[in-house]
Amino acid sequence: MKKINKFLIILFLIIFNNVNAIENKIILKVNNDIITSLDVFEEINRLKFFNKNLNQLKKEEVYQISLQSILKYKIKKNEVTKYFKEIKIDNKDYLNTLIENTYKNFGFKNLIDFKEELKNNKISYELFLEKLKVDILWNQIIFVKYSDKIIINENDLKNQIQNQSTFITSFEIKEIVFSVTNVNDLDSVYQQIKKDINELGFENAAIKHSISNTAKSGGNIGWVDENQLNKEIREKLNEIPTGSISNPIRIPGGFVILKKIDVKKVDNKLDFDQELSKLINYQKQTQLENYSNIYFNKVKKDTEINAP
Repeated sequence: MKKINKFLIILFLIIFNNVNAIENKIILKVNNDIITSLDVFEEINRLKFFNKNLNQLKKEEVYQISLQSILKYKIKKNEVTKYFKEIKIDNKDYLNTLIENTYKNFGFKNLIDFKEELKNNKISYELFLEKLKVDILWNQIIFVKYSDKIIINENDLKNQIQNQSTFITSFEIKEIVFSVTNVNDLDSVYQQIKKDINELGFENAAIKHSISNTAKSGGNIGWVDENQLNKEIREKLNEIPTGSISNPIRIPGGFVILKKIDVKKVDNKLDFDQELSKLINYQKQTQLENYSNIYFNKVKKDTEINAP
């Protein structure tokens, strides 16, 4: 794909200066679907709207990120259509809650204002909605395929809660999740990511490299209590100073680089059952996210991706 990507970047830069030619260019064929230069430009608009950090990157880098974003969406959509007759969510309340959370996270008071701002930025609300639905249906596929593989040791979690002190440590962290085709490439991939972290900042490096859903928000995870983290990650975070990044940590489906933003002590007054439920849900979501990455890599490998 390196040769193809080089060709595509050159093509993009030519088209960038010739807006009238946008609609006439096919960038990639994904199975029986296509990605056009117009798709890429619309995706650039969309990604810049939802993440202002992209404005700090070079055009070539924004192009690559946008192309990979569309490619991921197309691959997921193709897989979703194998299991569902149409891109439709039956649970309207759940869908509306996700929509509301999205526009409120970006500072909009209501859906009308959000739609209007999308329109002003030439971003399709219908496409935004379809991508959201595809993600929901993709997650349903992952749950059906892998829910029976989730391992939760409730006794360990109960003991963990019982052994908690009055105060527990909480970390504010960001992540870059990535995979390598060959483990021998790990160091070179890590060095490139670290270079981009130093030159572009962690958030932009996450947007550029991370395969996790948190990439959309610059790798932001937020505050996580230490008892929600596995032993290796907890130890790594305790080892590194605040503001620094970890070496790659192996996780199912790839590796993760963590940035320790801040740390604090939290008054531990949660109800036992609430705490247990929180830990179980966090571990379930983490494991499902890992399985999602594994399955996506498998589907991508089986997808026919070609330049015209």
